[in-house]
Amino acid sequence: EGRLATRIETGQLTAAPRLAGGVIRSTFFAATDAADIPDNVSAQMADIFQNDVDFRRSLRKGDRFAVVYESLEADGEPMRAGRVLSVEFVNAGKARQAVWFQESGATKGQYYGLDGQSLRRAYLASPMEFSRMTSGFAMRLHPIHKTWRAHLGTDFAAPMGTAVRTVGDGVVDFAGVQNGYGNVVILRHG
Repeated sequence: EGRLATRIETGQLTAAPRLAGGVIRSTFFAATDAADIPDNVSAQMADIFQNDVDFRRSLRKGDRFAVVYESLEADGEPMRAGRVLSVEFVNAGKARQAVWFQESGATKGQYYGLDGQSLRRAYLASPMEFSRMTSGFAMRLHPIHKTWRAHLGTDFAAPMGTAVRTVGDGVVDFAGVQNGYGNVVILRHG
């Protein structure tokens, strides 16, 4: 009738397994980029091993990894990457493995080692992902008073918008700039 018409069709996504691997030459994320591993899969891998591997300080040239992940496809074309199904990471000659398991009918699953132990830990190695510690608990030259004083906290540097993680459920009591502490997030746990 001389008019253009549009409609939105939602295609059915099917999950297909993909296998990828790589060797670290400089950084973990440079290695995953070189292996054409999607960014969200790289982030999942770092999250899975966050308590076992320090991705900022303990990686060595020659460390390697292999990962099986879901590729969500429509009409045989990959649309986006899904969940990591299994992963192996060899750091300093020590192999670490993880496998995703979810009971049928359950709403949540988690990662387990090949020995059957859950990889979820009670404590996190860092409260922020992809940050660096700028100062820890130690004596230091106070930046304002110019005297040596005890530093009774841990300071992290991260880009704006970096997620802050917590060990358990809690309520944010304060988020913002506070006195001489700079940007602070205070959480209240039950």
